[in-house]
Amino acid sequence: MKRRTAVVTGAARGIGHSIARRLLDEGWNVVLSDVDPGVTATAERLDGSARPEGSARPDGDGERRAVGLVADVAVPRDAARLAETAVSAFGGVDALVANAAVGGPDTPLLDTDDDAIRRVFEINFFGVLHCVQAVRPLLAGAPGGGRIVVIGSLFAQRPTPGAGAYSASKAAVHSLMRTLSLELAPHCTVNAVAPGYVMTEMHREELDARARRGGYSFEAVRDQVAAEVPLGRHGVGADVADAVHYLLSGAGYVTGQTLNVNGGVLTS
Repeated sequence: MKRRTAVVTGAARGIGHSIARRLLDEGWNVVLSDVDPGVTATAERLDGSARPEGSARPDGDGERRAVGLVADVAVPRDAARLAETAVSAFGGVDALVANAAVGGPDTPLLDTDDDAIRRVFEINFFGVLHCVQAVRPLLAGAPGGGRIVVIGSLFAQRPTPGAGAYSASKAAVHSLMRTLSLELAPHCTVNAVAPGYVMTEMHREELDARARRGGYSFEAVRDQVAAEVPLGRHGVGADVADAVHYLLSGAGYVTGQTLNVNGGVLTS
């Protein structure tokens, strides 16, 4: 069977990296993108290229399965390059995971510079829109229907002081997902996965800022946040990757939905 191909944005590290790794483990081809130039090395490692010279790839067939591309999804031309790279490397696109995002400044929303807020929306909202626009013609012909998963956030549904621009941008992403689920049906499903407190570098920076504001240690704030989670721990990238894989690998009658991955912080 022909391997399916997914484009995963924001994949140099964190949640995007975990998603790309899970899809590769499940037999997908993956185009990884990020503004971080390290994404190319990440793709090489995941592909199995970082191995002793002359040794075979892990899958034994000699074919490349992961390709990295340095791209800024806020730039429409860069988003278009993602689709072009997928076609060139793997012959098409079956799925998009729009994960790329920034946290924005750690300031009250009314005290945040307009340009800083615009940059958050350029990446978190318009970046998703640009990528969908780029892959839409390819997803329409995907066997079994195309799949789009956007990465939303607990904070779109439960805003937090000091992260107003991020929360608003992710709320816009959730609304965009619901609209696209109607406009792209019946050829493509569109859903969101909304992580909660997942221990990524972005979340570590948020916890560190909270600790500095309150005069606490990082460890104290980390443990306090974990205590708010009914399941008693922070999430990890693999928790989010599990949810994304479910929506990409089957779930053909699921569209326009948000799958919350937050350990029970927000119930539905």
